[in-house]
Amino acid sequence: DLPSAFDNFKTLLNTNFQPADTATMSALRKTFLDDYINEKVGQATVVTLVKVAPENKQIVFKNFDADSTTTVLDKQYLTTKFVEIINNDFTSIALMSSVLVFFVLLLTYGRIELTLISFIPMFITFIWILGIMGIFGMQFNIINIIISAFIFGLGDDYSLFIMDGLLQEYKTGKKNLSSYKSSIFLSAITTVAGLGVLIFAKHPALRSIAIISIVGIICVVIMSQILIPFLFNMLLRNRVQKNKFPWTLSGFLKSIFAFGYFIFGTIILTVLGILFIKLNPFGKEKGKYVYHLFISKYCRSLMYIIANVKKTIINPQHENFSTPAVIICNHQSELDILCTAMLHPKLILFTNQRVWNASVSGFLVRMADYYPVIYGADSSIDLVADRVKHGYSVVVFPEGTRSVDGNMKRFHKGAFYLAEKLNLDILPLIIHGTNYTLSKKDTLLKDGKVTLKFLPRIKPEDKTFGIGYTERTKLIGRYFRGEFAKLRGELEQPSYFREKLIYNYIYKGPVLEWYMKIKTRLEKNYQLFHHLLPKQGKILDGGCGYGFMSYMLQFAATEREITGIDYDEEKIETANHCFSKNDKINFIHADIAKFNFEKYDGIVLADMLHYLQPVEQKQAIENCMESLNENGVLIIRDGNSEMAEKHKGTKLTEFFSTKFFGFNKTTQNGLSFLSASFVREIANEHKMECNVIDETKYTSNIIFVIKKKTASVHAAV
Repeated sequence: DLPSAFDNFKTLLNTNFQPADTATMSALRKTFLDDYINEKVGQATVVTLVKVAPENKQIVFKNFDADSTTTVLDKQYLTTKFVEIINNDFTSIALMSSVLVFFVLLLTYGRIELTLISFIPMFITFIWILGIMGIFGMQFNIINIIISAFIFGLGDDYSLFIMDGLLQEYKTGKKNLSSYKSSIFLSAITTVAGLGVLIFAKHPALRSIAIISIVGIICVVIMSQILIPFLFNMLLRNRVQKNKFPWTLSGFLKSIFAFGYFIFGTIILTVLGILFIKLNPFGKEKGKYVYHLFISKYCRSLMYIIANVKKTIINPQHENFSTPAVIICNHQSELDILCTAMLHPKLILFTNQRVWNASVSGFLVRMADYYPVIYGADSSIDLVADRVKHGYSVVVFPEGTRSVDGNMKRFHKGAFYLAEKLNLDILPLIIHGTNYTLSKKDTLLKDGKVTLKFLPRIKPEDKTFGIGYTERTKLIGRYFRGEFAKLRGELEQPSYFREKLIYNYIYKGPVLEWYMKIKTRLEKNYQLFHHLLPKQGKILDGGCGYGFMSYMLQFAATEREITGIDYDEEKIETANHCFSKNDKINFIHADIAKFNFEKYDGIVLADMLHYLQPVEQKQAIENCMESLNENGVLIIRDGNSEMAEKHKGTKLTEFFSTKFFGFNKTTQNGLSFLSASFVREIANEHKMECNVIDETKYTSNIIFVIKKKTASVHAAV
């Protein structure tokens, strides 16, 4: 209100100032103005600070909207923009980190299934944390972004710890999971205690750190302790405890595709049944034939669209079902119905009550005139006779129920009673491989080999198999089981069980899995050893390692009782913890030089004697010879040092095995390769016959087959 309040300002306005010199101006710029002036060639920017009340900000923005040379910036705008940039970068970084973590897990575990089991809980944890932050209205800032990254890192560690504990227990049976869980709880408690106290801070940013820390740690602990074991147990451990194969992603997708195709086809066939059977536009008999034709084509399409299942039909008699017959089949799997129904349209199947009353396929089964065995053969005479009159054959599974282990059960009399009453041929049809491909009470479709073999028809007047259906039931059943055993012997060679062996060693580490696959392929699935060893009796596998050959030999001949020994305890623990292990195969941690031998029908020393010194080698061979039963055989495979050029290849493979990859352990004395003459001398000392098999190309690993000399050999000597 004073008149002189602006006098000094007026004086400054009216004063005639002179331009400052360069030195003065430079000092002035440097001291006061350089923070607000930015000069480039042909361009200069001057920043001016203006303090405005919050309610007047929009007025300032509006007044300068039309001025292209002036830009108005607000601190709040800059802060918001800065946080937005950080959030965008955080999203990109989180995405890239997730992809990197996924591929690291894939490389570490070597299986997409284990990677997903570990990664999915991490992803769910991330979603949980974001959701809880949204519920509490918390926004990302620089500090809690850093804390979030720290929490996610802990979640990764916790998941890996739990997965490692589960895998170790799955591989060897060692129960270390509880110690891993305790470590995780201690880590979580200390982290929550260290960062959670900030919940009492007055500053909102500090409280947000505490909330994110507490919420994040709780989420990652729950996911690692509960979800990962749940998924692991559901897909792997619970199944192998029931002697079922563990799930794989490829197996899951194949099974989903097959069952999806089955359900879709069943629905379509049901609709067609209503059209051709219920509405009956072409007449009753023609409609039934057309419907059966659709069923047969659909079953064939389903069997052949499953590309992972190989199909073989052995039909030496060129059976074409031109004459009705009672077809008897062994029953191993639900696939048996598809295998038989696809053979010809004019087939009537006897089914059990479960299939007859099935929610999806039951309506189809009833419209196709399939017959439930629960009503007995007596009640089915009229129906079957009517169908036979129109050229239909009857398919019966005389065992009555599916076999769990693939071995045939006793035949019931119903099929043979029908054949006698209706004067029909009996056509035996052997089904092999469906039990493995789709096992009883399982939904995993494995890469199997299904074989159908027709046996010659048995005429009603053929007395070879007895008179009357009771006697024919027993004799034909015995004949069927004999032919089935022959077919099994032909088909169930070691290569047939390759996938089964692989399933026993997957999820036990990528190195072991690939070593097993390469090793067994190079060994041609141990076919030669299977051929040389007795098909039954006690077998000793000295230096069995992880048990690859022991399992393959037992799979291919179930009457073998196999004992595997090895001085590497971890390998023995792994071999003993395969889900296919049964009471006919056992593994012992032992040094063959100190092992208490029993009597054996066959002994194998494959690629293990060179880990012993010459004195120990001789003693081990002699112990094996003395432990053979009368007709026993000792098989030795090892590098022959007398084959100089090829022996270089053997030494190279042993270098990679012992030094580079570390699959096999050596003693302080190192390796000592024997010679063929050394083995022959020991055999001669013990009056044993020694034959050599040399099928090597690049190594000196030859096979010695040692048996007791026969009488003719003794006479010649």
